[in-house]
Amino acid sequence: MGGGHLEVSREVARRLDARGYHVEIVDLTEFMPAPAGRWLRAVYPWLVNRAPKLYDLVYRHFFLAQQAAGGRVGIPVRLALSGLRRHVAQFRPDVAVSTYHLAALALARLRAHDELACPAVTFITTFSVHELWLHPSTDAYLCISDDAAQQLRRRGVDAPVHVCGPVVRAGLNDHAAARRATVRRELGIPDNRRAALVVGGSLGLGTVRQAVSAIARWPGWVPVVVCGRNEALRDELATIPGTVALGWVSDMAGLMAAADVLVENAGGLTSKEALRVGLPVVTFRPITGHGRHDAGALAALGLTDLVDDESGLRDVVVRLTEDSSLRGQRIRRGQALFVGDAADAVASLMPRDPVRPSS
Repeated sequence: MGGGHLEVSREVARRLDARGYHVEIVDLTEFMPAPAGRWLRAVYPWLVNRAPKLYDLVYRHFFLAQQAAGGRVGIPVRLALSGLRRHVAQFRPDVAVSTYHLAALALARLRAHDELACPAVTFITTFSVHELWLHPSTDAYLCISDDAAQQLRRRGVDAPVHVCGPVVRAGLNDHAAARRATVRRELGIPDNRRAALVVGGSLGLGTVRQAVSAIARWPGWVPVVVCGRNEALRDELATIPGTVALGWVSDMAGLMAAADVLVENAGGLTSKEALRVGLPVVTFRPITGHGRHDAGALAALGLTDLVDDESGLRDVVVRLTEDSSLRGQRIRRGQALFVGDAADAVASLMPRDPVRPSS
């Protein structure tokens, strides 16, 4: 359902592996009958890009409405249970961690029926908390901010709640700033231009086109846009004069070092990576549903500005690049989130220490 949840899983798995634990990552949709899994993966980007009002309605009805144990999404969860049940029986985990809400509900449902013998842990990877993250049989919750933890407690959650900070890829901040001049030269960004890094997630969703078109018209600015796996979007944006249009990028650290500000639209993983490296974030016309919800939570923490028009976007971006006091305050506030380690929190829930191979 986009790359953010999977990247978080991969990084937590890497950290646990380094501690000596054996980790397996599975995709809940792969346990569903093939047509259902493919449909679920395809309908999400279609709704966001082609029917945003419908997606907003779906989000309000299924994600935000009060319900018992995710009852409104019972069908997709039930479709995955049989395959998940078999995998759990074969793998026999000491702890099971979800980074996506449907997976959280599926694990908790197995736990409720005594079909999962280990703790079911829900890692809420967003700054906002919606109803589908919650289930009374969840053993523990991990949150990326104190505010998210407070949202859980206000909902009357009884399970332990741990604040571990956002998870971003290892080495993201290592020597990146020293590469600024090199990366800018490779991208063809003149020394006298400012660069705005524009992202729309791994699927290139939302109002990326409008942001890039606006920035390309500003004197002294260069839009650098990452289109993820959306090659059609990359081909389209490459025709806008002065634009650096990229596809899937593995070196986001280098791009962030080369940029002066990040323009995003969903409060997703890239925004958290930007907070980690000290790149100020602006949210332009967030996508409906979870995008506006998550970006709103990010703004409430003082970590982004929500803007819906091009003149507002320019005003905010200029302030964040010219007002050194404001920029420094925003950077310090973002980096203060990274106070713990999700892998340590998961390891603390293990019933035993890892079995390390003998030398």
